[in-house]
Amino acid sequence: MFALLNRKAAACCGFFLLLCVSAWTETAYAQKGKWYPDDGAAPALKLKTVDNQEIDLSALKGRLVIVNFWATWCGPCVAEMPSLQALGTRLGAKNAVVLGVNYHESPQKISDFQLRHPVTFPLLRDPWQEASGEWKVRVLPTTFIVDAAGVLRYRVVGEVDWGSKEVADRLKKILDADSKNKVIPTSRSVKAELPGSVSQGG
Repeated sequence: MFALLNRKAAACCGFFLLLCVSAWTETAYAQKGKWYPDDGAAPALKLKTVDNQEIDLSALKGRLVIVNFWATWCGPCVAEMPSLQALGTRLGAKNAVVLGVNYHESPQKISDFQLRHPVTFPLLRDPWQEASGEWKVRVLPTTFIVDAAGVLRYRVVGEVDWGSKEVADRLKKILDADSKNKVIPTSRSVKAELPGSVSQGG
């Protein structure tokens, strides 16, 4: 019981700390995200949507995966959602997957958000910030680019126009390398793994 209370207290403190940091950095990152190259294995990620569908990053090998950590109260997060949606549509589910990992908000908050800002990529819940802790997220939005082999290629801190030429050039290099390395996608179908949209229910 004591351990559970400590966990809740730590989660609450982490939430308010990130809220303050995000508010402080909102102006700094509103126009231009910062790209940091990486080459380590992507941490595990297994989370559920508000309608209880589980998404496992390890099952998505063979495709580029864009993991976006966000919250409804984060202005830059909301601002970049349409371009993330458009990017996922443009790349196609056979080539890439966009995952939105929500930071410490209720299923109702996420569902209400989607009513106002429709997206078709999965919005995942991270209620105890276990995923954000594992991925070392300090500022929202933070987005990770994971290649088809499950290797982290970039950490992107701040808002990005995902329809820009800079993004297209960076992702093309990764997709070309993936194609050359011939990473074989998982046998399960994309439709079976990824819900078309988040449930509108609570």
